[in-house]
Amino acid sequence: MKVYKPYYTDRAGKRRQCRKWYLDFFDHNQLRHQIAAYKSKRESEGLARNVETLVNCRASGTDLDPKTSQWLETVPDGLLNKFVSWGLLDAGRTEGVKPLGDHIRDYCKVLAARGRPKDYVTRTRNRLVKIVRACRFLYFRDITRSAVESYSGSLVQRRYTGTTRGHYLSTLTSFTAWAEEDGRILSNPLRHLQKPDRDSEQKGVLTPEQFVHLVKNTSEQNSVIEGISAADRAVLYLLAGVTGLRRKELLGLTWADIYLGPGGPFVRVPSKLAKNSKEALQPLPPLAVGVLQAKKAQVKADESDRVFAAFNQWVNTAALMREDLTAAGIELTDRDGNEIVFHSLRNSYISFLANSQTPAKVVQKLARHSDPRLTFNTYARTFDEAEQKAVTFLPDCDFVFHSSFHRNGGYQADKEIQPETVNREGTPKTPFLACHTAPKIPPRGVEPLSPG
Repeated sequence: MKVYKPYYTDRAGKRRQCRKWYLDFFDHNQLRHQIAAYKSKRESEGLARNVETLVNCRASGTDLDPKTSQWLETVPDGLLNKFVSWGLLDAGRTEGVKPLGDHIRDYCKVLAARGRPKDYVTRTRNRLVKIVRACRFLYFRDITRSAVESYSGSLVQRRYTGTTRGHYLSTLTSFTAWAEEDGRILSNPLRHLQKPDRDSEQKGVLTPEQFVHLVKNTSEQNSVIEGISAADRAVLYLLAGVTGLRRKELLGLTWADIYLGPGGPFVRVPSKLAKNSKEALQPLPPLAVGVLQAKKAQVKADESDRVFAAFNQWVNTAALMREDLTAAGIELTDRDGNEIVFHSLRNSYISFLANSQTPAKVVQKLARHSDPRLTFNTYARTFDEAEQKAVTFLPDCDFVFHSSFHRNGGYQADKEIQPETVNREGTPKTPFLACHTAPKIPPRGVEPLSPG
């Protein structure tokens, strides 16, 4: 490896020395190359050492050390392409010089191929483009943890909630993680990025009695709100409260997704509607089966028709529910002061299961949560009746105390208590067993005489 300054002849015929230093070296195939370095000799010598390490690793077939890999992230695009053309680097290294926009398009194609819903792919692309433009990221090597944290701070100033900021950061970290798995970058620069805490308000829940009263009272009304009959609203509330389906999942259901035959009726949640993009089968109780059978027969619907055709995707279900709660005389907040909204029906469904004798694993599965902490810490609540009933399962300590409480705070043993059951301090060793009805045990070795 040679570091030097070449000479050249200018237009006047004078011999001059170049301002930049150059490298002269042989690669792993013993082919000679010359490349321009820097104006500083020190920086040029540093470049020479890195190139020499790159050549030696390629010749020996060993992996690059972390320091050299980190250096490659800072190499200009032109020089990086030369290394690839000379065989010093794999072709995959050229991914690092592709604009991020090209990688984002590839990532969205992969998401679509994996079966992600169209709106999810669109939302992901829009978020990534927004972040890249705001942070002025052109290539993967431009992405740094500090720049992303600064961007998150700017969202705080624009009054974005912690939940929304978490969605943006999760989208970006998933993108960089995919790039690392696909070999487009050496390491994920956002591997240890911390997401902000969710700050969404906790939803209220309905007690079983309130839920039944809401559905019953709504079904008996003749009111029409936003063109939706009371009967349609009652069926929507019922199905939300006995299946735990979310608003989008309910409004997108077709009659083909509902099985009401023998062998276990259920509602199929298609992957395109599910929040986690996974198909699920939610069992139906007998009451819901009868209501859905009557509704299907009444509207004479085809399998491709939506179950809740009267509801459009922009309907304000929370406003509908508030009016029906008021009409039913139910408070708009629960006992903890949390507002009852349409999503409260899902919270109530999970709470109904959690307050029953349903195993925790089954509750988590029916809630379609991957983490039980989300099921029981965020969604599930306890009801007064369940708390009172739980106390009845405590051990029945129906014993009799035969001791009196002294004014000085000590216990005085009953005269019937045997010496073996009394401590040196004069208190019973086992007060639960020290009662006057206990049989007198003779000293060891002495047996009572038999009548014969």
